[in-house]
Amino acid sequence: MKARAKILAGIVSGILACSAHAGGAAPDERPLESLKDGKLVAEWQVAAWEGDARKQERLAELLLDPHARVQKTERLEGAHLLLRAAFSGRNKSMLQLADALQRGEHGFKQLPSASACWSGMPASFDARLACLRLTDVRDPRTRIHCDELGVMREGLPPGGRSASAMARICLANRTPALMVAGPPPGKEDSERWRLYALHGIEWQITGDVFDEKFEQFRDEFNRTTVEGIEAERGSGYLNKLSDEIEARIATWRQRSK
Repeated sequence: MKARAKILAGIVSGILACSAHAGGAAPDERPLESLKDGKLVAEWQVAAWEGDARKQERLAELLLDPHARVQKTERLEGAHLLLRAAFSGRNKSMLQLADALQRGEHGFKQLPSASACWSGMPASFDARLACLRLTDVRDPRTRIHCDELGVMREGLPPGGRSASAMARICLANRTPALMVAGPPPGKEDSERWRLYALHGIEWQITGDVFDEKFEQFRDEFNRTTVEGIEAERGSGYLNKLSDEIEARIATWRQRSK
């Protein structure tokens, strides 16, 4: 989840709890006609980044409105939310994403095959994975990150929020990730992250506190990721890449002394 969402989470949880008892329209039905209602946008933003597909859909609609006075980074956030809502199974978002892919708008490549896929409003998780594989952006640097796309509440496969499912989403999105245990990243980890990124792989440090369930999740996630990467790039690819990167890190370490 985004750092800003983490900061707001505690405050917003109280706001949302109170709004459930307030008069007037339900929170999901209140109009978002502009960005002037900062508190409402902040509430929805936290819920959206935590996986609420309906709020993702509404915020994407707001941020991508051609008449909205928003910054370039907010437009990008709107595109990310649109993709997340579509992948979660929101029909309106799937059709809007299909239109964006048909026109090459909102940073997406013009891809008629991907557009046709989403316009069919695929109902199953695997069918949406197939559409996601066809979807791409004009600038790879703007592609939504693995840890953002995998935060879902809806549209999951029958097995639920499994590590394998999350890894498959990231593979389909061209953002395979490897989860590793460790303390907050230092300079070496930042360099390691940069080197893996050059090969299209996200290096995610998930903390050094042991939790058996999370260890199992991480092992399954990484196993699925490795299988997916090596099915595409060849057996032993990641071991060879890891050795090369660690050799470069050692050289970088020596030069940094």
